[in-house]
Amino acid sequence: MPHPAPATDARLDRFWKDFASRHWERAPLTLPSSPVQLGLTDEQLVRALTLAADPANRVKGSGLPRVVVTVDGRTQPIDTRPFLPLPHDHDLDAYLARVDARMREHEWSVAVSGLHAVDAALWDRAKKLADDVHRYTGSRVAGRVDIDTFIGRYTSTNVGVHVDHAGNFGFTLRGRKLLLTWPPELADRVPQHTADYAAARGLADELVGVPGALTYFPSEQLHVGEAPDAVAVNVNIAFFTRSDPAALVVDAVGTLLGRGRAAGEAPVAADGIPAQAAAALATLDGLSGAEIADVVWEQHMAAVTSGGLGVGRPADPLVPVPRRARVRTRPDVEVRQRLLADGRHAVAAQGHTLKVAGHPQVAAAVTALADGDTLDLADWERAADPEAVPLLHAVLLRLSAWRAVEAEEAQGR
Repeated sequence: MPHPAPATDARLDRFWKDFASRHWERAPLTLPSSPVQLGLTDEQLVRALTLAADPANRVKGSGLPRVVVTVDGRTQPIDTRPFLPLPHDHDLDAYLARVDARMREHEWSVAVSGLHAVDAALWDRAKKLADDVHRYTGSRVAGRVDIDTFIGRYTSTNVGVHVDHAGNFGFTLRGRKLLLTWPPELADRVPQHTADYAAARGLADELVGVPGALTYFPSEQLHVGEAPDAVAVNVNIAFFTRSDPAALVVDAVGTLLGRGRAAGEAPVAADGIPAQAAAALATLDGLSGAEIADVVWEQHMAAVTSGGLGVGRPADPLVPVPRRARVRTRPDVEVRQRLLADGRHAVAAQGHTLKVAGHPQVAAAVTALADGDTLDLADWERAADPEAVPLLHAVLLRLSAWRAVEAEEAQGR
């Protein structure tokens, strides 16, 4: 299927400036032809769905991706694999035709969130949109950014009218999806968590998703989707606006307690406290504020350096950076670093963190890359402490695999 030609920079700039002033967290938008496109091919979506179908690909600690299947409006506690691409589905249309034929007497939907956790192409597209939103609106959302897909044939979203607390950009790859949205001030006039919302239909804004179009609604809008006549395929990028400010600390302590339980035996229960709880308390008593702060920093960097996606970009194969290369940070890549309480040096980029032995010359080189400088490795190595050289190359090996840096071989050496 042909995809819209990429928009010119000038047209994109006009779109984003207008969007930032009139629509971001203010008003819904529907454009039948949009300068903002995902540029996602059918093959890329099928590949991402195939990866999402295998539980072994879920990113540890995130639970992503998540797959939810509904039939006739009810979530199915069944094997979801037949509702995702199978090896004999030659392309996206073959996959859709197979599932729709199987469910010909029923409404159905497949929702997969966190696709960016398993597919680098989708991670890059979601990060690009998140960076554009940040660039033109001047802010990052408090919560996470997610790229998901909603596929199916249904008279309404299974949960009915609802609020996600997430601003939503919608791109349609197949079919036609109608979104009905209502502003929060109409909440008392719109039936929620039910498919019986006909009485409020006249109050809604209608956003039409077709191939080449763009839809958007702010985070507090009530909304429901409809695709009753034929299978619709939508890919959405959602910007969640809520977060728990204490969650980072709680998660960090939980991570450190887990390490403590793995390291030693649980003491005998005392004063009615279960043995495992007593072990956790003993580990907690031995933790320092600096240790907790290091883990909080690492978990926060997963969000900061990924543009809010919260998981690392699926890595490319490890390929050493040539010793005579000139290395620079790729555009719109955040590189952060920290000296940890245990003396190691942590480098974060693209949602990942690497830890190596601390060395001031490595820290200085990473600072230069983070500031946008080009690092001439041959020149750097000539002036470097021999102990720093393998450490920097270990850092560059990972940064390159995460596509945080790019390297070109220096000429005439």
